[in-house]
Amino acid sequence: MRGFTLIIAMLAISAAAHAADDKLSLSTGLDYSVGDYGDTQDTETWFLPVNLKYKHGRYTFRFGTSYLWMRGPLSITPEGEPLTGGGVAKMVHGAGDVTTSLGANILDEEQAVLDLDLVGKIKFGTADASKALGTGKNDYSLQASLYKTLGSWGPYLDLGYRWKGDPAGVNYRNVWYGTVGASYRFSKLWSAGADYSWRDKLTATSEPVSEATVYANFRISDDNRLNLYGTTGFSDTSADWGIGLTATPLF
Repeated sequence: MRGFTLIIAMLAISAAAHAADDKLSLSTGLDYSVGDYGDTQDTETWFLPVNLKYKHGRYTFRFGTSYLWMRGPLSITPEGEPLTGGGVAKMVHGAGDVTTSLGANILDEEQAVLDLDLVGKIKFGTADASKALGTGKNDYSLQASLYKTLGSWGPYLDLGYRWKGDPAGVNYRNVWYGTVGASYRFSKLWSAGADYSWRDKLTATSEPVSEATVYANFRISDDNRLNLYGTTGFSDTSADWGIGLTATPLF
């Protein structure tokens, strides 16, 4: 609860929203990943997200949920979080966690040197923990996101801290996490990029998350884009590899 209080306090003192048209959009996609996550058996996950985004002035609110299909020993969640139990690999499916976030644009690179967003996130533990689709506990995060346009290049950096809820039999640590990368625009229709993500280890015996992503964006129209991506992991806590696509916005 301390994390939630800090998130609300930080957002309350952020820059006031300026006048702008409201905008609501919907996106979805499909993601596949596989890895052993330090176990003797692989865990395969299909992830179908549905995300709503509402933007008003300097503020952006996001709401997300998903449906998951997972085959594995049920000793790890789709996010690579270790759980108690496990055994023979099983196929399970069900609704994923509900996520919400509220972001405030603190600096705009049109008036400042770069863009700076402050984002508070809540993951509600709504996924079925008995199926290892989630931990069953809420998580709270506070994140700063930096972005700068340098011609066709767009370097970016995310840095955040997450307060983890502990499921029965597991004592998670609160963790730092971050992503650094850059995108490059080839034309009005095509852009691509790559980034590296890291998250501190959740338990005393686990490894940090360490993975890289490459992606390509195709601009279908002024308001619609298709994103294709692939990931590879460098630690036991990361998926061995994954692929996916997202379409945003749908309206």
